[in-house]
Amino acid sequence: MRITNQMMANTVLQNLSTDEARLETTLNELTSGKSLSQMSDDPAVASRILAIQTNLHQTAQYLSNASAAQSWLNATSTALQGVDQALLRAQQLATQGASDTSNASDRQAIATEVNSLIDEVAQLGNTTYGGNYIFAGARTDLAPFSSSGGAVSYANADPSSATTALQREIGPGITIQVNTIGHDPTTNGAVFDTVFAALSSLAQALQANNASAISASITGITNALQQVNQAATSVGTRTDQVQTIQNQLTAQQTQLSQTLSTLADADMAQASIDYSQATLVQQAGLSAAAKALPASLFNYLT
Repeated sequence: MRITNQMMANTVLQNLSTDEARLETTLNELTSGKSLSQMSDDPAVASRILAIQTNLHQTAQYLSNASAAQSWLNATSTALQGVDQALLRAQQLATQGASDTSNASDRQAIATEVNSLIDEVAQLGNTTYGGNYIFAGARTDLAPFSSSGGAVSYANADPSSATTALQREIGPGITIQVNTIGHDPTTNGAVFDTVFAALSSLAQALQANNASAISASITGITNALQQVNQAATSVGTRTDQVQTIQNQLTAQQTQLSQTLSTLADADMAQASIDYSQATLVQQAGLSAAAKALPASLFNYLT
């Protein structure tokens, strides 16, 4: 079969085009740092990359939720520690006020301090995280308590919203309750209800100069301390659960990121070698074509 100049030109053009495409591919890897420039380069790998990126986005969202839950629980724990300290001080004051050495004037002075403790506890009950009142149930926009001179009032009388448990999704199918109910309008048995009741009973007994009533109030304070400690223990347990999930999510995020890097990131050392080889091949092809084809035809093709 006779080989014509046209046939040679077609072959050279095809080879040069292949060399150019190989050079472009390696150059893209070097400049972008990615192994694929478009999904069609390797659909199977591209599909895996998209799936991993989706998982990474979900994991990042769960980690964000877990971090917010952890911060909410930490704020709760700090507030409850403050309430615990206020009750311990009230316990000391009750013992002092019940003593036979205390007279009416002494008890009035102690009552004033107890009322200050009530105001302090109300402030702790109005603790916020991220602009949300953490002990207010669903009404996180509304300060649940107000107190002046030991007189406490409640902002929300709706049992449903006041006792709503706030859940956060911190993993696939994993939710955690972040809030602690401060006031239950139906039972008046939530943690701050019990604390206010115990402190108010002590203050009233002191103001009445009633030694036996002051002694009796110590039991209420002890019960309030137990309830606060139970609430704090619950918060601690949930905090540990969130931390465990955070550790798992962080490990998963690291593994996914490493896998994504393996699939999507170019091997820069190999890409550099491939680029050098592709450049040499292209130059060699052009040199061979210049020798094999008539000058006018070569100039036309290049």
